[in-house]
Amino acid sequence: MLRLVCTLLLALSLPVAAGAAEWRIDQGTQVSVDVPWRGGRVEVQFPTLSGTVDFDEVHPERAQAAITARTGDATTGIAIADSLLRGPGYLETARYPSITFRLDRLTPTSKQTANVEGRITLRGVTKPVSLDARVIRYAPAKDNPKRFEAGFAIEGSIDRTEFGSTAGLPEIPAELGFHVQLLLTSDI
Repeated sequence: MLRLVCTLLLALSLPVAAGAAEWRIDQGTQVSVDVPWRGGRVEVQFPTLSGTVDFDEVHPERAQAAITARTGDATTGIAIADSLLRGPGYLETARYPSITFRLDRLTPTSKQTANVEGRITLRGVTKPVSLDARVIRYAPAKDNPKRFEAGFAIEGSIDRTEFGSTAGLPEIPAELGFHVQLLLTSDI
């Protein structure tokens, strides 16, 4: 989810055809966390996202973004793993129904990349996070010339123990990487 926020932040640093704009998170957005497990990997997906992204091309430093993922919808596609994931020691979804990312600073590093700094709140604990974002698409929508699309790939990692998630250590490592394929739309 942090990568998703990074991607959103990168989108905010790019020129917008219509000047100041409010972006919507498209349903095609994907947020996933890679969990190493017994020599393999389990992918946790967060399919239910909401949030706001506001950006003015003249003043990118004023960019604002807040993105929330519902933890109760997190899934691996494996029923027993999903039950563990949502329980105590991991996401504890009954007590902590969401993960939130808030943008603090967006710093372009090239025409196609940016560093995104923000805060993630997981299991009631808020920590700073730094993410790498890359532009995948930034153009008018092919099916609707009155809509603009921005696509981003965002990557980062967190130490889950900093958020109180200690179950499964050391077999499930503390450091977990995440990936966000973020698609935003805005009316021109």
